[in-house]
Amino acid sequence: MGATMATATKSTPRDPRLERTHATVLGAVRRLLQAEGIGAITFARVSREAGVSRTTLYRHWNGPSDLLADAWSRAAPPNEVASTGDLRADLVDLFLSVRDIVDSPSVRRSLPNLLAAAQDDPVITRLHAEFVRDRRQPIIDRLEHARRVGDLAADADPDLLVDLMSGPLFYRQLMRRLDTSDERVAALVDAALSVARPG
Repeated sequence: MGATMATATKSTPRDPRLERTHATVLGAVRRLLQAEGIGAITFARVSREAGVSRTTLYRHWNGPSDLLADAWSRAAPPNEVASTGDLRADLVDLFLSVRDIVDSPSVRRSLPNLLAAAQDDPVITRLHAEFVRDRRQPIIDRLEHARRVGDLAADADPDLLVDLMSGPLFYRQLMRRLDTSDERVAALVDAALSVARPG
């Protein structure tokens, strides 16, 4: 069974030297992905770019797809949604952090290549699905909690609300290539919540 986005490596490095090796390798993956695209991510190319042996790569990753998964996961870590009792503030804080991650140079340059690869490679397709699911679920859980305690209408759809908040943000950043202010992020959250508040 292939590795998941959360467990892409065969083992989690604890030794500082292994951490440095992992950082070097994943930095090489990101550089190759940005410069040449998904086809450049082979153990041979990554080995040369990172200056580590292929044996080292095989020791810690099952294959190129696992390298991509690990690099992808570290570039965009899982969402952490606060539950302070103020739903709007929690969501605004979350989507500000999402905005900052998507706006980082490494993600902005590599994400389109990874999305394109997910269309053709079944392994990357599965990894992409897991990546999206793992990052959506904490938001859905927070919205479901809000619905249970009456902060959202009983018939509010958490899955749809995530789309209503994240879709415009990603469209603005990745398609229109525009900066997104704190105020715009808050406005996106407000617009989504306006259709889901109790009547």
